[in-house]
Amino acid sequence: MSAALQTTPEQAGEALLETDGVSIQFGGLRALTDFRLAIRKGDLQGLIGPNGAGKTTAFNVLTGVYRPTQGSVRVAGQRVNGWLPHQINHLGLARTFQNIRLFRSLSTLDNVKVACRAQGALNPEGVGLGTKMRAAVRNYRDWWRAMLLTPGFLEEERDLTRQAERLLEVMGLSHRRDEEARNLPYGEQRRLEIARALGTRPKVLLLDEPAAGMNTREKADLMVLIRKLRDEFSLGILVIEHDMKLVMGICEQITVLDHGETIARGAPEQVRSDRKVIEAYLGDNYLETHGGAA
Repeated sequence: MSAALQTTPEQAGEALLETDGVSIQFGGLRALTDFRLAIRKGDLQGLIGPNGAGKTTAFNVLTGVYRPTQGSVRVAGQRVNGWLPHQINHLGLARTFQNIRLFRSLSTLDNVKVACRAQGALNPEGVGLGTKMRAAVRNYRDWWRAMLLTPGFLEEERDLTRQAERLLEVMGLSHRRDEEARNLPYGEQRRLEIARALGTRPKVLLLDEPAAGMNTREKADLMVLIRKLRDEFSLGILVIEHDMKLVMGICEQITVLDHGETIARGAPEQVRSDRKVIEAYLGDNYLETHGGAA
């Protein structure tokens, strides 16, 4: 593996999200091999490759859906192998999905409020009996607070509403505040899913094909929006995307997977002229259209 694929100790120490030699195997199929990644505050990185390359598998490993067979995943310095997705989320890692997953019958506002409330619902340290008992007591207490509409509960609701309304404003969805999520146009549903992820106050945001199904204008707006979110919320962002104009236009570093293996990593201009990447994914037509030399 070339030097460009290595992470220096200095970089690793600053990483909000870091993988070290992560591999995962399903039966006889090795879906991800020696995957290494470091996302720091302010990073805007891309993860690309052909269908079946292991991109979404990588996201599932990072977020606790899958447990790696080998290697380690660290979020905010903590090793999270075996942690549940909601525990990892509370350390500051949030994601969207390739197939939109909204609470379709809830309003746009309530979709985001659910995320804002969940952000403070669980201490991620441990999953033992003591933690479960404390969570049960807290849930029982909160149930009575909601039933009795205590002043503390009402003030908390107002605060959650303010948080959610701000995120809707950032995402250009204030005018959809009271509409059911299922009634939003497709592009706005995509933005609502990002708003909901932001409601958990992440330090690192993973976007799984955020431009899928969008038209040209929506994709251009999305490029501006992703940069804005990175800067306004001081995030590290990792994007899976097949739209090369979007990836090459916003990402400062790109990792390329093929059959679960990292075949290239570097700046967009390096990646798009890499012969392995051209052969595995981009194709010579892309090179001829966009320029560059292998």
